[in-house]
Amino acid sequence: MTELGSEARKKSEQAKPKPALNFLLLSAGSMFTSMIVAGFLVGYALDQLFDTTPIFLLGCAVLGFIGGIQKVHRLTSRIDLPAETKEEKDEQKS
Repeated sequence: MTELGSEARKKSEQAKPKPALNFLLLSAGSMFTSMIVAGFLVGYALDQLFDTTPIFLLGCAVLGFIGGIQKVHRLTSRIDLPAETKEEKDEQKS
């Protein structure tokens, strides 16, 4: 009986998300936003420097968007899913 209880307790502890996960997801949103804003600022500065139309502004904004997506993907790929969801995903693939 105690072995069954301890196994059930371990499974329930594994299924709970870690508190750091919330902060990781919060930082993902702010990181994405900051990459886009940085792209706009760099593009605006380059347009002012070279006295051009908003070519650099748009180009750097697109690069900031792409870079933000890559950063968020890299950050969220480090999340450890509970064992049950990993098994469910494996079953759905086959």
